[in-house]
Amino acid sequence: MSKRILCYGDSNTWGFMPEGQPASGEYFIRFPFEKRWTGILQGLLGDGYRVIEEGLNGRTTMWDDPTAPYRNATRHIDACIETHAPIDLVMIILGTNDLKPRISGRAYDSAEGIGLLVAMIRKNPPGRDHTPPPILIVSPAAVGPHIDKSCFADEFGGIKSHEESLKASKYLAAKAKFLGCEFMDAAKYAETGPDAIHLDEESHKKLAKALAQKIEKIL
Repeated sequence: MSKRILCYGDSNTWGFMPEGQPASGEYFIRFPFEKRWTGILQGLLGDGYRVIEEGLNGRTTMWDDPTAPYRNATRHIDACIETHAPIDLVMIILGTNDLKPRISGRAYDSAEGIGLLVAMIRKNPPGRDHTPPPILIVSPAAVGPHIDKSCFADEFGGIKSHEESLKASKYLAAKAKFLGCEFMDAAKYAETGPDAIHLDEESHKKLAKALAQKIEKIL
């Protein structure tokens, strides 16, 4: 029986390419599955595991984005875990979109949002025999210091989002310890590409390798 891993994240789980909008006008440019960290992770873990990719562009931890509906994770997580149950490990890798000024702008608040999601998962446990599965909180890669030159500069409030993103691992590590969750800091392995928000191809590989090693220790 394959061990089922739910990867619950945002555009960096969806696989948004950081090169920007092409001349064709197509906005949603996505790495193919075999180049996304989720797909690479599946290959590294092998047939004994089933990696479930649940990435959504713009997803927040607990806020409604007035410019983009259906992005609030607290309004979706219950249905998601029921859809994919039974689940042997839930991985949450969120927080970057919370740094937008119109949403929150603070890494501390993002960690509070992650705490809400953990509580929701445990209240309606999707593990085998309805038990709570282990939860791995992954602090996202930092917003790049070149954000002011990015097409996302205004949306993310420029350099302040970079500065706040550097605080995320501290708050999320503390939250994980308090809640008894596993923790990993993606910023130790992955960097954002030219747009300062989305992972480049090499970072997808590095993140997948680090996650594979972490998951094998948990499961």
